[in-house]
Amino acid sequence: MTLQSRIDRITAGTAKVGCLLNPMGGQVRKRTLAIRQALQAIPGILLCEASDASGFKTAINQLIRAKIDLLVIVAGDGTTHAIFGHLFTSLAPKQWPLIMIVPGGTTNMTPLDLGVRGKPEKIIRQLHHYLLEPTVPKLAQRPVLRIEQTGTSPIYGMFFAAGLVARGVKFSRSSVKQIGITGSIFTFLIMLRSLVGIITGMILSRQQKEWMPVKMTMTEANGRIRQGTYLFALVSALDCLLLNIRPYWGKEAEPLHVTWVDQQCKRLWRSLWPLLSGGGKVLQEKDGYYSHNTSALTVHMNDEYIVDGELYQSINTQNPLRITATNPITFLVLKDTTSTMISSIPLPTQQLPIRLISEVAWENNKETSPDLVPLIDSLMMRFGESLDAVMLYGSCLHSAVSLDEGIVDLYVIVNSYYQAYPERYLANLNTWLAPNVFYLEIPYQERILRAKYAVISTKDFERGAQFWFHPYIWARFAQPSRMLYFRDDAVRERLYVAQAHAVINFLKSGVVTIDAGIINVEEIWTRCLMLTYAAELRAERETRARHLAQTNLDAFARLTDVASPILEGILEKQENGKYRCLTTPEMQRRALWRWRLRRWQGKILSILRLSKATLTFSNSVDYAAWKIERHTGVRVEVTPKLRRHPILWGLKVAWQLLRRGVVR
Repeated sequence: MTLQSRIDRITAGTAKVGCLLNPMGGQVRKRTLAIRQALQAIPGILLCEASDASGFKTAINQLIRAKIDLLVIVAGDGTTHAIFGHLFTSLAPKQWPLIMIVPGGTTNMTPLDLGVRGKPEKIIRQLHHYLLEPTVPKLAQRPVLRIEQTGTSPIYGMFFAAGLVARGVKFSRSSVKQIGITGSIFTFLIMLRSLVGIITGMILSRQQKEWMPVKMTMTEANGRIRQGTYLFALVSALDCLLLNIRPYWGKEAEPLHVTWVDQQCKRLWRSLWPLLSGGGKVLQEKDGYYSHNTSALTVHMNDEYIVDGELYQSINTQNPLRITATNPITFLVLKDTTSTMISSIPLPTQQLPIRLISEVAWENNKETSPDLVPLIDSLMMRFGESLDAVMLYGSCLHSAVSLDEGIVDLYVIVNSYYQAYPERYLANLNTWLAPNVFYLEIPYQERILRAKYAVISTKDFERGAQFWFHPYIWARFAQPSRMLYFRDDAVRERLYVAQAHAVINFLKSGVVTIDAGIINVEEIWTRCLMLTYAAELRAERETRARHLAQTNLDAFARLTDVASPILEGILEKQENGKYRCLTTPEMQRRALWRWRLRRWQGKILSILRLSKATLTFSNSVDYAAWKIERHTGVRVEVTPKLRRHPILWGLKVAWQLLRRGVVR
């Protein structure tokens, strides 16, 4: 049966669908019941479950004999890697069924590269809906790596890596993976561990075997030979990796992306962001950075390497690894499951109550002080055509706080970091870890108006409000804010929707930590605010959270009311205006574990953001000391020496405040 005939059967609604489910996949383990129910609801589906190599072969053979048109793989990269290997040895690629990969593992690079994102059961339900009402399918093609070495069977996969990346994955398969961390948190920890490995390997001890760079000789398809010791080398058929990392910048029209970084590379830390973000074209081979596209690569090495997260060992340097690209294989990609992290994505509004978006809009349109106009004008002059919106949040929203006494907290929303800044390093910093924070001070009517403003792109604001694990954005914009300026109605509506998602995220994440029983709105928001404060290096105490809840109680009551349809199953409104929490001990346990992770993540991100602020925020040390004293009453001494070294000052003060329990 040809590929086109299979496509025709899918379009006609007569396709035979088979599925291989790995019940031990990182995501599947968390949602086993929901995934099985979603799969079993698909009429006529042939469902096989397997969790090891022999089981995968048996299941694939059964599905092949059934002459399926579509193979749905609900698993991670390791399972997909094993399935591809067996398919290539069993069938010619033209005899393959269409492949659809549902991200069900700990790492899911292939579906993420194809644009498939979301919970497995949701994607399966979308497949079910598509099969009932099929249209012309959206297809994507990717080649597969074939790694051959004399004396071994060919290995097939999408991603090859040696050096520090392989060491990090080896570590992940033992220490991190065993405690059940998956997804972006898993990836963050592995990347952090790899960076620590670079530090220990390059600074403390170059002889540490655990993090030793790899010695390789590489021969390209054009005959060019490279030999040396490399921090890492990558070969991939994927356009992007986890966390949308794009460490390739070759221009050749060839199927395989190859990148390596020399052990003696120059300015490694300055080059990390361009290396990871796809901006590597600014890096030069003479400095130790190289990337190109090729159809084949020969590698001499005597070391470990990984293919799709699975660890292998090269036999010896006399028998090289030969890496080539297969003919492209065809994937089915449902349009509803795709998104692209580098393009503008309108977030789905149909899932949100209209009343919630209207309530957010009503709060944003409330009257503000006319004294804010000079600040807005100054920002419009600075950011020009890149400015999408300016939003006000924080204490200056309250009429009791004068602009003469405090510093106005603003968010500047831009359409592009590289259009917003003439300085490229600021755009790189903002892209790497949003937002950048700046200080603005302008004279106005014999007074000085002061503002602290954070710069973030519209896309990052939307993602932060809806998708970020850490509450940095959704905790701030679940609370009332004011839209002081917006470019046009389209931008305004996008930001309203993002704030509505922030409210949902805030309540969903916090309410599940509260004991079952009757509770009022003030207590709900006080407890949720305390959780978000604890997820950052913030000095606010419980009294501050309760004060905010009391000050904004009417707004919080309305937001909770209109958001309640989305919170069905965890929060139930009562006739007296209170709510019943429907949490179970198991729900609380999982939620509290997520918040513990957020606290650790938040401490790292807070230190990075504070360090970054020393490059963007004038008088950052004095402002931080004032902020700490204002919220805690603790006076922080700023010495001339520490003023000259603000990062060291910040680390010292953070350690002192942590030891004294001022921040947690």
